[in-house]
Amino acid sequence: VDNSANVLSRPRREIKAPQRLTMDHREAAKRWREAKFCTDVELAAAFKAEVSTAIDATGADASVFEPAPDNLRAILKIKDPKIREAWLKAYGKELRVLIHSGTFSIEKMLEGEVAIPTMETNRVKLQSDGTLDKLKNRIVVRGDLQNKQSLEDKWSPTASFRSLKMFLAHAARLKVRVRQMDFIGAFLQAKVRSRVFIKLPAVYGELFPEFKEYCGVPLRLIKSMYGMALSGKYWYQELQEWLLENGFIQSQVIACMFWKEFPDGSKIYLLDYVDDCLYYGTNDVTLKQFEVEISGRFDLSLMGQAHWYLSTRIQQAANFDITIDQSRYCLSIIRRYLDTVGCANVVREHTTPLPLDFVPTADDNSVNEEASERLSIEYNLDFASCVGALIYLALTRTDVIHAVNKLAKFTRRPGRNHFIALIHVLRYLRDHSFFGVTYYSDLERSAIYKIFARTDSLKELLKARFLTMSDSSWNDDPDNGRSTGCYESFYQGGVVDHSSNMPDPVALSSAESEYNEACLACMATNHLAMMLDELEGNTKPRRSIPILLDSKSAIAMGNSFRDTKHTRHIMRRFHYVREGVDSGRFILFWIGTEDMLADIGTKQTPGPRHTLLTNLILVPVQDASKAKFV
Repeated sequence: VDNSANVLSRPRREIKAPQRLTMDHREAAKRWREAKFCTDVELAAAFKAEVSTAIDATGADASVFEPAPDNLRAILKIKDPKIREAWLKAYGKELRVLIHSGTFSIEKMLEGEVAIPTMETNRVKLQSDGTLDKLKNRIVVRGDLQNKQSLEDKWSPTASFRSLKMFLAHAARLKVRVRQMDFIGAFLQAKVRSRVFIKLPAVYGELFPEFKEYCGVPLRLIKSMYGMALSGKYWYQELQEWLLENGFIQSQVIACMFWKEFPDGSKIYLLDYVDDCLYYGTNDVTLKQFEVEISGRFDLSLMGQAHWYLSTRIQQAANFDITIDQSRYCLSIIRRYLDTVGCANVVREHTTPLPLDFVPTADDNSVNEEASERLSIEYNLDFASCVGALIYLALTRTDVIHAVNKLAKFTRRPGRNHFIALIHVLRYLRDHSFFGVTYYSDLERSAIYKIFARTDSLKELLKARFLTMSDSSWNDDPDNGRSTGCYESFYQGGVVDHSSNMPDPVALSSAESEYNEACLACMATNHLAMMLDELEGNTKPRRSIPILLDSKSAIAMGNSFRDTKHTRHIMRRFHYVREGVDSGRFILFWIGTEDMLADIGTKQTPGPRHTLLTNLILVPVQDASKAKFV
């Protein structure tokens, strides 16, 4: 502030250095007596000091920390002192949590006992809009060096993607808000049920002197740590025991799903994936009581409405519709593989995942793995890694399941045509990045309703809310003559499970290929139906589940136990359809090919047909960086 022009006219005013910088014009007038001449540079420096935030603050630019360093040695080599200090702060926070939570104690080992070394993992955790959430360091036990002779089962259940989609679809049906909680240092909250010793690197003591006594010496684990062979199981048992003691019932279908019914008829549902948990309830009072009780037992963070789970964005609309999408994961695939690919960029829009003239055959394989490696270097593309990433993306992107199914066969020795087809898939995703699946609180808003409303017989099926479509493309594999099939299960108007596959037996007719795929569809449907029975509280198995086919011959084979010379050779396992229909578990319906949504996973359809099916199954979503959550 330059006050020199007023010095002569106002000689009596005291002139002092400014006490603070403010953008409030009223505060500036109030403190005019304290103003003094200062240069623009000094003012800019003061402003910068006032408004600048830490480089690792939530919402900051995450790109400066990527890729995450592999270990402490790599961090100490970082030239930027701010980035280096931010990572070291994450290390100090992890050590502090381990020690203050009583994870281990300093004890002498008995004869024959061995201290297992530790290592660290570093991760840049992002928010749903792609900005920085936090820098996460995790000190883990070298589980690979633990006793391999242990016969104890190490498995612990975690939520599958199909169970997640069923869980969210049921929330949309109940018109409730899905909430999320995060258990802080979950494994550290589970007690170790045997004698296990570890040893922290001595260098930790040099960098963090306050923790020096715990570094470089044997430490007996009191609580579980990440990396242990049994740490996941120990944590699951800790959570499971508490839930069962407090009146929750464990699912017999999805072992990580629990629910509790209260005297007033209200319910709470809970789905767990290690330390991330989704839950919702039909009564706000009982839900709040549950949050208080579980917060008193575990160290956790109540995160409010769920927005991000299993690398998937969850959007909950005001009308209780729920939409999930992996658009940010899709963009990361494009940046990782397409932006660095070693070929000319093609900017035209790609309307289909695969070229219409592409024939997925092993005849185009490279002659050996060395030739395939040369192609990988030429295109600067790791074929197997990229296909693996697309497999996870296809959990919500049913428009690419056929392409991923076909390309996955060639991950060992892909040829030039396979690389070209994979790049085509990436370009298609570049042009169609923002699609998701919506589960409707009111089925009348869904595309399924619009299709079925045309026919009275099909409209009646909507009362079931849960149905499956099955389709097959006969004898389309040029290498072995197998047929490509696809099934899609719908609940609350959205896809909850799907698969593009090639059943083992070579079908001798199109009807047989449809019948074989219907068997796989019925088996997958039966599993989800059992989960739905638990969600609804049904004590008896669900009956008359609609299975829709576009082959009347396949429906006739499923509705009758009569064998003919054309069907007696079919393997008995595929008559699972007949047994299900006979018992009343399934009911087969015919639907026209034009309305068969599972057609999208059986073949590469032309652009207009593919676009139509995509728009019926999926919904456009907003760019994650611009989305506003409800």
